[in-house]
Amino acid sequence: MRRTRLLNISLFIISIAFFGYLFYIQCLRHQHYEIRAKNQHEKKLVLIGARGHLYDRNGLPIATSQQCFSIFCTPRYVCDKKSVTRDIALISGRPESVIRRSMEKGTFFWVERRVNLQQRDRYLALDDPGIGFTHDLHRQYNMGDIFRSLVGVCGSDNCGISGLELQLDDILSGKSGFTIYQKDPTGEMFPNHNYPEKEPISGQDVYLTIDLQMQSILYANLKEAMQKEDAQYAAGLILDPQTGEIIALVNVGRDDDYRNHAICDEFEPGSTFKIVTLTHALLQGIRENDVIDTEGGRYKLRGHTIHDYRNYGCVTFSQAVAHSSNVAMVKLSLDFDRQKYFLLMRDLGFGQLTGVEFPGEVEGRIPGIDKINDFEFATLTFGQGLTVNLLQLAYAYQAIANGGVLSKPVIVSEIRENGKVVYRSRPLRIRRVVDTETAERVTNMLCGVVEEGSGTEAAIQGVKVAGKTGTAQKVVDGRYSNSSIITTFVGYFPAHDPDYLIAILLDEPKRGLWASAIAAPVFRNIAQSIYQMNSHQYAAK
Repeated sequence: MRRTRLLNISLFIISIAFFGYLFYIQCLRHQHYEIRAKNQHEKKLVLIGARGHLYDRNGLPIATSQQCFSIFCTPRYVCDKKSVTRDIALISGRPESVIRRSMEKGTFFWVERRVNLQQRDRYLALDDPGIGFTHDLHRQYNMGDIFRSLVGVCGSDNCGISGLELQLDDILSGKSGFTIYQKDPTGEMFPNHNYPEKEPISGQDVYLTIDLQMQSILYANLKEAMQKEDAQYAAGLILDPQTGEIIALVNVGRDDDYRNHAICDEFEPGSTFKIVTLTHALLQGIRENDVIDTEGGRYKLRGHTIHDYRNYGCVTFSQAVAHSSNVAMVKLSLDFDRQKYFLLMRDLGFGQLTGVEFPGEVEGRIPGIDKINDFEFATLTFGQGLTVNLLQLAYAYQAIANGGVLSKPVIVSEIRENGKVVYRSRPLRIRRVVDTETAERVTNMLCGVVEEGSGTEAAIQGVKVAGKTGTAQKVVDGRYSNSSIITTFVGYFPAHDPDYLIAILLDEPKRGLWASAIAAPVFRNIAQSIYQMNSHQYAAK
């Protein structure tokens, strides 16, 4: 009797446990096991949305996403393996023996990746249930090296990893869809059109302010100059000084150098920075005809000697700027209001990001006003002891060329979705830096640089050019080097109603030491090409 009672109690407990576990599975954990069951029989394949295209300002394609397809084979479902093997080899161009070995293994394999529509249809024409396809995308860069440092690249996941592809990734990226494949008991997949599908959505198209023709001209001249001078790299850009639009931006480096040096590298600017000094001098009341004694080209200050390229004697302020006299700039700086000088540097955009739509911009370095002595401030006036990037330097000149108004760099012109404009850029004034009259006086002095000073190699026949050369020593092992230099030229034309501003940089040229003979001629060649393309519009300027 006692054993019977124990048996009944045990059966009761087991029954309670069984039905409790059944309730747990069916009522409390049913979603978990439903998902596990679906995963055993279904496979969701993500369909990536087509990436938006990149165009130049005239609608010419720079980077496009091409719809393509990847073909696969599931041998288990192939009706006639011998025939299909022969047909696959014929369509793909691969050896029949290779296809046969894959077929004999009996497991899923890719037949061909990223084929076009016509090629896909040839496979589908085999009308065999073992042959299927998935949607795929191929990013195509239509202009190669001309845009490589600017546009950047996408990774295998169709996401931007550098350049504008990275910066504009949220705009260019599409929204993914999906399709569901069914699994058989062996785990092999095959399409089942009874399952739901979600079509992917393409990304938006971006129209840049870049002009393909100008980009090509800039690239060709920088590449030639880099090779001729055996430089480490060359960088350059072309702006519309009245709108702030970037018309061309090129970097040419050695081997696999994809770096955007114009935006992501900082350097000491040398004499191109004198635009700050001459502007400040004018604001302080210095006149163009005021005479400065350049002390025979050598001037001592706090135990250091400032040198000029040669002895210019006694010169006017305009002549001192034209011949790029360091001594003249230093002597003027002795009476400068440092607070106002540093404020002008900031107002012209130095020591801060420009806000350009590009990843990795450096802001440069300006020393603290309370951390430099008289000598260090003096060398600052001719571009030593601070760093800038080429884009910053160009936009400081843009402010003067634009009548004293600094603009924000613009590189995205329009964004379109399904052909409809959803965003259009407009010129953005950041601040007025100087009055129109002062900007005009600065321009006149920069014209003197090109007409009779260090920038004569930048002159082009038929149009007035304003600009400035810069030759800067690089710091090597803690000291300024006499052989490792950076040469720059920044100029704009027509000087008094400018359409184009061009900035040129060559890093460590081996066959020359002066920007007047290296960077200035590159500017001239580019400006001459642009002028010849538009000579009719300059007749009255």
